[in-house]
Amino acid sequence: MKKLLLILACSVAFLEVAAQDMIIYKDKTIDEVTIIEVNPDFIKYREYGAPVNSATFSIEKDYLSKIIFESGRVMDLSKTMMDDERIYANQRRHGIKLDIGAISQNYMFIVYEEAINPSSSWEAGALFVGAGYENQNGWNDPERAMGAGLYTGFKFKRSPNFYMQRMRYGHIMRGSYIKPNLMITTFNYDRIDYDHPPDPVTFMYPTTRESAFAGAAMLEFGNQLVLSERLMVEYSAGFGYGFTTKQVYWNYSNYGFSGGVGTDLAPYVWNFGLKVGYLLK
Repeated sequence: MKKLLLILACSVAFLEVAAQDMIIYKDKTIDEVTIIEVNPDFIKYREYGAPVNSATFSIEKDYLSKIIFESGRVMDLSKTMMDDERIYANQRRHGIKLDIGAISQNYMFIVYEEAINPSSSWEAGALFVGAGYENQNGWNDPERAMGAGLYTGFKFKRSPNFYMQRMRYGHIMRGSYIKPNLMITTFNYDRIDYDHPPDPVTFMYPTTRESAFAGAAMLEFGNQLVLSERLMVEYSAGFGYGFTTKQVYWNYSNYGFSGGVGTDLAPYVWNFGLKVGYLLK
């Protein structure tokens, strides 16, 4: 009987010790306290065991990783509002975009984007060479190119230089970013043969129909805006390394990017983009 009473007494003592609030700091320090109030930006508490009318203390949530209440409930404070997906739960997080600048370069570039979390997203797209307007500006020979290409990329959104209380992104799909990407294209095109004399009547050089394959790995820097929770506008510039089998005279375009090994600009490639899109449910 005495042993049973001793066990019960020890159990009650253990529960009294365990049944208290704890605040856990980001450096793993633990304080046993009595929590009075949890505000959006700070915690108000008393020292554990202190009288009700004793001094109270406040600490900002930014110092803490979690709170464990007397009931056993755990409140995770490791995420800021910037990274808390619950803030963006009702927002549209994927969409379709069209590169309107590509149309004037004789190809259509369509991209699908989906947000993974508030700070990153992935993209996949397709290029349709020849589905655009070929600019006859006198600098580039008309190629009448036809072909296709594939594209994929991963966005890392830029974090702010400093955080303010309750700071968050305006939209999960919005923000400036750095994006590694890969692109391949294959197409047929007309190549003007300047190695042979022109026709004596038309003064036109002979042309041959050639095929080309090109690829690039680039790093893009850009920014994406979201308007009225529906419309996306994105502008970007990319630079990297690539290759092409296209025989270049004046026109360095590989339809999606320009340059690469196989040109006198080897091995560098670049591109510029201006896309508009629509957010899907």
